[in-house]
Amino acid sequence: MNPRDLELTLAAARAVGPCPPGEEAAWTEQVRARAVHLYTLADTVSGDLQRLDSAKQFTATLLTVRVEATSTRGILVVRNTSGELERLRTDRGDSDAGRAMIERARALVGHRLRVYRLNEQMASNAKLQVRTVVHLTDHGPDTDPIHEHSAKDNVLAAAEGDKDAARRAWQDAGLPETGSVSVSQLAAALAQLPAAEDTP
Repeated sequence: MNPRDLELTLAAARAVGPCPPGEEAAWTEQVRARAVHLYTLADTVSGDLQRLDSAKQFTATLLTVRVEATSTRGILVVRNTSGELERLRTDRGDSDAGRAMIERARALVGHRLRVYRLNEQMASNAKLQVRTVVHLTDHGPDTDPIHEHSAKDNVLAAAEGDKDAARRAWQDAGLPETGSVSVSQLAAALAQLPAAEDTP
């Protein structure tokens, strides 16, 4: 037995606990199943850490989270420190990792985050890349005011240049015509925009 297998077996045995008298067969199966689980978990964690090592890091505020109908991926709109919007995608929502990231992101709308992003090739078209978020570190709610011109530019950019849609979203969210707005107000305006078509 190699050292790794022995360590996994011992860790599994500790997790399962002492073997009750007369239940050796059932206990052995529990230890075996736990050891296999630990092995596959280590493999998954190793892949996750490799993605983190390769990821670009930047600070941004999360404004909206939507789920793309065709791919089930989460679409995150963040505002970076230069005031520009960036769209990021999660892993597929029908995977454990994708579903967990979508739920985590929904709880962090309006927060300033450290974003870990990868540029990954699309499975359906190797010539295209998508910006995939692989981790979010929470730095708490973003309470800094946003200048009205910057906020209106953000809404217009999110509306893909449609001035009427941007104006309606601004008004429907109840934002003032003049003066700075909060992150939550900007997020509310973006939430009023119709969902964009699924895009890479």
